[in-house]
Amino acid sequence: MEPCANCCEPFDTAFCPACGQKRMKPGVRLAEVIGDFVSSLYNVDAPLPRTFLTFLRGPAKLTRAFLVGKRKAFTPPVRYFLFGVAYYYIMRWVLNWDPVDSAVSAAGGDPSVQTGAMRVNHWMSKNVNLLLPILTIVLATFDRMLFMRTQLSWVERLVHYLFAAGTYLLISTTLLPLTVVWPAIQLLNFFIIFGVIIWATIALHHKSAWNVIKALVMTPVSFTLYIVLCSILVALLIGVPLHDLVVRPAR
Repeated sequence: MEPCANCCEPFDTAFCPACGQKRMKPGVRLAEVIGDFVSSLYNVDAPLPRTFLTFLRGPAKLTRAFLVGKRKAFTPPVRYFLFGVAYYYIMRWVLNWDPVDSAVSAAGGDPSVQTGAMRVNHWMSKNVNLLLPILTIVLATFDRMLFMRTQLSWVERLVHYLFAAGTYLLISTTLLPLTVVWPAIQLLNFFIIFGVIIWATIALHHKSAWNVIKALVMTPVSFTLYIVLCSILVALLIGVPLHDLVVRPAR
């Protein structure tokens, strides 16, 4: 009998009788990583497709169902968001694609010219997992200020926008192969994120013309504030002068 790698209990079966871990050889293999990724889509503890489809049928229905206690039926919002981030990074690696270089090339620029703004944008694109949560926080804060009559706490609104951000990542990442083939359609990404957030905001509140207007204003304002805030924070972090973000270098 060999000891379990997890709890050191000796056993000679396929699964450890003490902790339940499957007997595995040392190290991590690509097949194991891919298997874990695929299983997270379909195992009963993480029903990601159901969460995604429920959001598409009605963002508010998903959030309110989760808030009233249907936790097993859906993927938790943070895990759902992180899965979207992981999916994004995997697709970027598979396609060998960089969003900043792609956008600059599509605009007729030279992505090899490393200006201060380019350094900041590259850092932001490579650390989406750290920055996108800031967007959900900004959205939840604006939502709380603009829609005070809706009986939801700030944290409950944050849950809603985590679901929205995760859905945006799943949709936009699935369309990445089209962006690689036709870089000019990268602009579609802005329509996706704005569309998902506006839709999620309107769905969460009472349907009225005034609320629709507030949602249409809140989304671009929140996104602009998020970009400005993250750009400043990243520039300070990596030592890029703030004026390099807005001033074109002399040629």
